[in-house]
Amino acid sequence: MLPREKALNYGFSSLNNVELVSLVIKSAYKNKDVFTLTKEIIDTAGGFNNLLSLSYDELINIKGIKQAKALEILAILEISKRLSRVETVSQNKTLNPLVLIDFLRFSLGFSNQEEFFVVFLNAGGKILKASSLFKGSGNRSVVGLDEIYRNALLLKAKSIVIAHNHPSGNTNPSEEDFKITGQIKDGCNLLGLVLLDHIIISSTSYYSFKCHNLI
Repeated sequence: MLPREKALNYGFSSLNNVELVSLVIKSAYKNKDVFTLTKEIIDTAGGFNNLLSLSYDELINIKGIKQAKALEILAILEISKRLSRVETVSQNKTLNPLVLIDFLRFSLGFSNQEEFFVVFLNAGGKILKASSLFKGSGNRSVVGLDEIYRNALLLKAKSIVIAHNHPSGNTNPSEEDFKITGQIKDGCNLLGLVLLDHIIISSTSYYSFKCHNLI
């Protein structure tokens, strides 16, 4: 049964990963069927779980993927990322560490550029705002501490979680990571804020300063 028929008869949950992606691909290159092309895309990403890391250049270099199709795929992946962010923030539930890790993974873990993310929480531990405040050039981000504190005061936040990604995939903290964590914690103490955690995230792993008793 073709994926389209299977989805119509049994729902999208009945499709395996290749079938699901093949619905987006729709057609293939001559002498290459849609399932072969789909598997090439998944292999290029390093597996289905890493699809969000795909770049335009990677897609366009696959024979059978042209500009329009590459943009369509990337648009769908971006929608997936944004929906994950919206769901987490709009639910406004008390912070769940495991949900937060998944949220950060979708938001930052697949980015090829280093980003610095801040989650602002109220006194009850509910999320007020979660957003990327800084993006780096290359694989570095420049953290503006005043911007973090300004947002916290405007939102009347009582605590924050800071996070950033390591595009290299190695989530071990650097000397700079330790330094910036200390600076932000000192600033939070002066303002009556609580720094709950600093999380370094990648597409496959994470490092929590709190879990390592460093906060």
